[in-house]
Amino acid sequence: MIYFDNAASALPLSSAVNFIPQYGNPSSNHKAGNDSHEIVNNARQLLSDIFGGDTGSYYFTSGATESANLAIQGYCRFLRKTSSIRDEIIVSAVEHPAVFNTVHEMGKQGFTVHVLNVDKTGVINIPELKSLINSKTALVCIMGVNNETGVIQPINDAFQCVKDIDIGIVTICDMVQYLTKVNTDLDLDNIDCFFASGHKLGAAKGIGFLYLNEKVMIAPLFIGGGQESGLRPGTENLYGIESLSRALKEHSLKSSTYQRHVHLLKKHLLNSLEDTGVNYQLNTLNALTSDYILSLAFPGQDAGHLANYLANKGVCISRGSACSSTSEKPSRVLSSMMLDRKTINSTIRLSFSPYNTVDDVNKFCTHIIEYNIATNNI
Repeated sequence: MIYFDNAASALPLSSAVNFIPQYGNPSSNHKAGNDSHEIVNNARQLLSDIFGGDTGSYYFTSGATESANLAIQGYCRFLRKTSSIRDEIIVSAVEHPAVFNTVHEMGKQGFTVHVLNVDKTGVINIPELKSLINSKTALVCIMGVNNETGVIQPINDAFQCVKDIDIGIVTICDMVQYLTKVNTDLDLDNIDCFFASGHKLGAAKGIGFLYLNEKVMIAPLFIGGGQESGLRPGTENLYGIESLSRALKEHSLKSSTYQRHVHLLKKHLLNSLEDTGVNYQLNTLNALTSDYILSLAFPGQDAGHLANYLANKGVCISRGSACSSTSEKPSRVLSSMMLDRKTINSTIRLSFSPYNTVDDVNKFCTHIIEYNIATNNI
C-alpha cells in the first residue's frame, strides 16, 4: 500500500505508538498515580519548551475539533455570561470545518460572523482583515497551514495587525498542519489560542492539545472533576499524552531532516509528472506552501473516479479534507480561491509523511500515467 493521505491521519511514528503505557490514574495519590502525573507534567513542559508559553497554558484534549470548540464556544459563552458588547467573529474562508462550522454555529446563537476572503493563491487579505475589525470584534480565527492546499498563511503578521488595532480581540489559530512542518516560530505575544492534533503528527488518535493564553477566559463546555484546571474535566488520556509527547520529541529532533525528505519527494513527484507529459495543474503555483501537502488538478479527469482507481491500486489519496470528503458540494476552500468547477472536480490532495519513499512516488506516477492512457487523456 502507498499512503499519501497523511494530512487526514499520518502514518504512525514507531517511537510514538510502540511502548508500554503507565496504568495509574494521574489524580491518584500513590506511586502509580504519581508516575502517571509526572508523565502529564513532562508532556506539558515539552510543549512549553518547543512552542513557548507557560506550561499551565497547555490543556490536553481529544483532538483539534474538541480544542476548536472549547476555545470558540467557550469564549463566546464567557462573553454572553459577562454581557460583553463584543459579539462579532472574523473567520477566514479557508478554515477547517472544526473552526468554520463552529464559528457559524455561534452565528446562529446571535454572533455576527464576517468571512475573511483569500486571493487566488489561497492567502488571506490583510487590508480586508483590518477593514473588518471594529470595537465589537471578539474573535479572529486564521489557520497556519491549510489542510487541503498546504498554503501557509501570514499568521504572525495578521495577528500582530489585529493586536495593533485592538489588543482585547482574541486570536485563534488552527496549527494542525503547521507545527513541526513549518520553520517560522509562533508569535505568542499576538496569538492567544492555538491547537493541534496528535494523529496528524504520527501519534495515537484521540489526543490533542489547546494552548490558551492566561488572559483569555473560557466557560467550560463540560462539568466534572478538576482535571486540566477544570477547563476540560475527565481522566487524562495517559497513553495518548505520552504518544503525543514522543511524536513531538521525534519531530523536534528530526524536523529539518524530515522537511528536507518531504521536499525532495514533492519535487520528485512534480518533476516526474512533468517529464511524462501528464496534464496536471498545481493549484498553489504562486503561493508559499508546506511541502507536506499537494493540491493537484488533472484537467479532463474526474477526481472521484481517479481516487477510486488509485484506491484499487493500493494508493491512498483524498479529494480534500477528510472531514468533508463525503460531501457532494464543491470544496469550499478551492471555491474561495476562485478555481472553476471543472478544476475543483479534477483536484486530488496528496499529503506526505517522513515514512514515504521515492519508490512510493514512482509507483504513484506510474498509476497516474496508466489511468490517463486508459481514459485517453495523454
